[in-house]
Amino acid sequence: MAGGKETPRQKMIGLMYLVLMAMLAMNVSKEVINSFVTLSNNIENQNTDLVNSNRNMIGTLFGKMNSPEIAENEKKELKELYNKALKVHGMARNTANFYMNNAQEMLVEGQEGNWLYDAGDGFLAVKDLVHHEYNKKDDYDIPTRIFVGTDHQNITEKGKSLVTTLENYRDSLCILLAQKEGDKGEQYYFEPIEVVRKTEDDTTFLTQLDAALTTVKESDKLLIKEIYRLLTMPQFVDNHGENYPWQAGQFDHAPMVAASAIFTSLKGRVLQAEKIVLNNFNEQNDAPVFPINKVEPLAFASTSYLNVGDSLDMAVMVAAFDTTATPEIRYWVDDTLRTPENMKTANINSVKLGGGVGEHRVVGEIAVQTKSGVEWRPFTYKYSVGSPNATISAADLNVLYANNWKNRIKVSAGGYDPSTISVKGQNCTISKEGSSYVATVSKVGKKAKISVSAKDKDGNSVSLTTKEFVIRALPKPQLYYAGKSFEDPYIPKTYLGANAVMVDLPDKILDVSYKVTSFDLTTISSKGPADMHSNSNQFTQQMKEAKSKLGSGSKLIFSNVMVSINGSKSVPIAGMTLTVQ
Repeated sequence: MAGGKETPRQKMIGLMYLVLMAMLAMNVSKEVINSFVTLSNNIENQNTDLVNSNRNMIGTLFGKMNSPEIAENEKKELKELYNKALKVHGMARNTANFYMNNAQEMLVEGQEGNWLYDAGDGFLAVKDLVHHEYNKKDDYDIPTRIFVGTDHQNITEKGKSLVTTLENYRDSLCILLAQKEGDKGEQYYFEPIEVVRKTEDDTTFLTQLDAALTTVKESDKLLIKEIYRLLTMPQFVDNHGENYPWQAGQFDHAPMVAASAIFTSLKGRVLQAEKIVLNNFNEQNDAPVFPINKVEPLAFASTSYLNVGDSLDMAVMVAAFDTTATPEIRYWVDDTLRTPENMKTANINSVKLGGGVGEHRVVGEIAVQTKSGVEWRPFTYKYSVGSPNATISAADLNVLYANNWKNRIKVSAGGYDPSTISVKGQNCTISKEGSSYVATVSKVGKKAKISVSAKDKDGNSVSLTTKEFVIRALPKPQLYYAGKSFEDPYIPKTYLGANAVMVDLPDKILDVSYKVTSFDLTTISSKGPADMHSNSNQFTQQMKEAKSKLGSGSKLIFSNVMVSINGSKSVPIAGMTLTVQ
């Protein structure tokens, strides 16, 4: 678990890991095994803080971009930084989820089930394996077999990918961080080179890196070195006086819970590196921040309840606001006289309302910070409480997706005991996960029906509602290389240091797991075309040598790209052609 500069909390967690591994070697009781779960949970808590911090930095860029005090040319520069920040955030999410999906693949071999959850903003995390009663916590054969193999000198492809994925992410981050224009129009950039970190204590790899930093802005050189400290794993680690490959040092005879904690720690490294880059983007512009970090459409009306034949006037607008602000609110429910004893207060963005069946009215005031100080602005809201009913909604855009996708279904049946609710499906399979339901389907183009029933207070079954859904295939992703896609077909020669292709949804409407299983690359230069094939998302040695010889005007043609969507059979997606600048 080597790395760069660490906070006291990170150092404490690292020390805890070493102590637990030492106690494990002495065959201490299962409490030690469970302590690894506690350790992993502590690391994940820190990861959650990093996700929120990184998201806030992106929000700060958005606020600067929308500040009324900046000129149009500065707004254009901020928009470019904001878009780069979104790209970095997407890369971080994909890389972090790569390690979480490896943890899931490992854990499911020991016990069937979904051992991941969405920890926020699409970042996956490992569930508490004690609380969720994972039965193979002390199994060490599975991590060894998957990520090490039978011979320490011949690490499995899975094990190798843990390092190469981190290095590809590292190089992509550094390329985006270094890409700048100086005050006199000079161009700064970073072209990755191969460096070797022999052991945990080895720092000579940073000296090797100096050769690639001559084209980097002086203030960015230390940041790139810090990213390399975080994301460059040592070739070997010491194990009782012997040098073992890094993968063997981490996973050889490591119990499931320890291996899971390692993946959570790798996710943390990904987020720390993202934070370095996003902080640099923010420091490039000191425009005043307009307090906005979210923009969303709002639709509202004076009432939310209608009788048959009635109509209402609905207002629709776009609202921009700061989700991190703590508002001060005072309000009254069904008390237009605003008597002091009925006044309620809140310091959150929402308040909980209730009451008996019928219409209710809320009046109140919210504190607004203005140039002249705090002003109290009035508001009013009407709502209605109805009799018990049931609703069904698909959390994934109100359709059911095939390709092994778990469609999250939200079911509510107000007025009934939750333990008596029954959900059944036609042309779909329904299962329950926690407080939610999951629907899985296979027949694309068909329609599925989901029905909800419950038992009343007398024990009689009551049919509440039935809803029909369209079954669709999961959307195919878009191909990327060094952050470029078919929408941006020109690539600087300095970007050719990237050695892998990636795929993702441009709009990111679903957090689907995509894996490139093969692709063809054709390079066209003054020496003529060259056709090559790879059986993964990684460039072969032949591809690396071919692209290193390309000059301005040369072309890279990616074709026959095959992608596995959410673990299903590989399907073709569109390729792209890039022209070297």
